[in-house]
Amino acid sequence: MRKSGIVVTLVTLLLFSILPVLQASAETTFRDVAEGHWAETEIYTLVEQEVLNGFDDGTFRPNQAVTRAQAAIMLTNALDLDTAVAEPSYQDVETSHYAYDEIAAVTAAGIMSGSYNQFNPNQSLTRAEMAAVLTDAFSLEATGEATFTDVASSHWAKEAIDAIYSNGITEGYQDGTYAPSKATTRAEFAVLLVKTMQSGDTEDLTSLLKEVYANELEIESYDFAGDLEMGISLPASFTDVDPEFAMVAGVLEDISVEIKNGTYQLDPMQLEMVLAVTLGGDMNVTLEMPIVMTETKMWLKMPNSPLFPLPEELNGKFIEYDLEELAELEGQDPLMMNLDLQTELAAAIYDLFFDHFTDGFYEQVALNAIDYPNSIDAKHVVKFELTNEKLEEFLTVFIGGFMPDMVDLMADPEFAELFGISVEDAELVKEELDALQLELQTVLAEIENVLNIKNFEEYVVIDRNHYLAHNQFNLDLEFAFEGETMGLVINGDQSKSRINEEPNFSIGIPDADSVITLDELMEIEY
Repeated sequence: MRKSGIVVTLVTLLLFSILPVLQASAETTFRDVAEGHWAETEIYTLVEQEVLNGFDDGTFRPNQAVTRAQAAIMLTNALDLDTAVAEPSYQDVETSHYAYDEIAAVTAAGIMSGSYNQFNPNQSLTRAEMAAVLTDAFSLEATGEATFTDVASSHWAKEAIDAIYSNGITEGYQDGTYAPSKATTRAEFAVLLVKTMQSGDTEDLTSLLKEVYANELEIESYDFAGDLEMGISLPASFTDVDPEFAMVAGVLEDISVEIKNGTYQLDPMQLEMVLAVTLGGDMNVTLEMPIVMTETKMWLKMPNSPLFPLPEELNGKFIEYDLEELAELEGQDPLMMNLDLQTELAAAIYDLFFDHFTDGFYEQVALNAIDYPNSIDAKHVVKFELTNEKLEEFLTVFIGGFMPDMVDLMADPEFAELFGISVEDAELVKEELDALQLELQTVLAEIENVLNIKNFEEYVVIDRNHYLAHNQFNLDLEFAFEGETMGLVINGDQSKSRINEEPNFSIGIPDADSVITLDELMEIEY
C-alpha cells in the first residue's frame, strides 16, 4: 500500500473516532473594579446574565451600600419575574420611579415588602434583610444552625441567616459575627446573589443536566462548528521497530481537526460538515473532507493532495458507507440502527450517569470560566472534573452504583434485545461486579501505577432555553509501563447556532454518479 493508502486508512480511522464526539467575556468593564478584585468574577457574571448594570459614569461602586430599589432590580432580573402585576400601594414609589416595575414585581412575588405603605427604595439593605430576601427569593431552607455571636435565637432574621449559612452562601466574619444590622455593599450583594443562584442550581444540578441532555436529543436542527486537537506520544521502543510505523507515530503525535459548515437535522436524520484534518509529523498536510450522513448511510469525499494522489476512480467521488451493512459485519444488532430506540437508550444512560456522578464531579462555575462565542446567551456553565485524587471515588461509584444499574438497564425488556442479555445474565454480571468491588483497592493500586491524570475536564455552556450551546473538553493522560510512558492529549470544543431554525444544507445527499461504494473501493489498487 502506498502513502495515499496510509492516508486513507488514517483519515478513516480518525473520522470514526471523532464522529461520536461530534469566546465570551463581559463587554462591560467597570473602572473601579480592578482585575483581581475579590468580587470581580461575581460582578461580571451578573453583568453577563443581564442581572445588573453599573452607573452612567462607568463605575460599579462596589463599596457603596446597595439600596432596596437596586436589590429589587437585581432580584427581578435574576429570577426573570413578571413585571405586569398589580400596582403596589407604596406612597414613596411613584409610577415614574426608575425601579417601579421591579419593586412591583418583588412585592407581588412576596420577596420584598414595605411597612406603613412605605417601601423605602433609597434605604440601604441590611445584611439581615439581605438574608431574608435571598431566602424568600430562592426558597432556601435551613439545614443547619449558624453560631454567629451577634445573632440571638430570637432575632427576627435568625432562620433566614441559618438558611444562607447552611447552604454555604455565607460564613460570616472571621471574628464569628454576622453583623446583621450592617449595610450590605453592592459587591457583597453581587457575591451572595451569585452564590445563592448557584446554590439553588447546584441543589438541583442533576435535574438541570438531565433536562439539558434530554433536550439535546430532541433538537430539531442546528448548525455546528468546532475544533479538536489530538496527540498520542508512543514510547521509543514502539517507534524504533519500523520506519513506516515511525512515520505513522509521528502523525499521531500532532493531529488537529477543524469542523466547519456543520448542519444537523433530526427528522429525517441528515448531517453534513467539512472536516479540515491537519496531520503533523513529517507529513504536515491539511486535508479537507466533506461528509454527509443519514440514518443509514454516510458519504466521505477524500481529498486529492499532490503529496498523496488518489486513484483516478476516487478523484471527486464520495465513498459510500452503508451503516446497516457495517453494523451487521461488526456483529451489531440491526435494532441499533433504530434512531428512536437509540434516543431512548441514550436518554436513559444520561439519567443514570447524572444520578450517580453529578454530586462530587459536576459543579456550576462562573459564566466567564471559559471562552465561548459571544452569540451564545449563556445561563449556566457546568464543569465536570476527574482527578487522581477523585479516581477512587469515581471507580467506587462506577463499579458499585452505575454499572449495576447499567446492567439492569441493558436487561430491561425494552433494550434487552439490543444487548442480547437476559435477567439471569444480568444477575451474574452484578455478582462479578460485587466481587470486583471487594478487590477495588487492589485494582485501584494497579491503575494508579499505570495511569496519571494530568487533566480531565469538560465544560458545558447551557443557554437560556436549556440547550447545550457549547462544550469544551480537555484530556491529558499519561500511561507508564515497563519503564516507559505513553501520552494521550485531546482538547476540543464545539458550538451550536441556529438551534431549531430551518436547516440549510450546502452539500446535500450525493447523487449516484458522484458515489463509489465501499465494495468498489476495496477493488481499487492504490
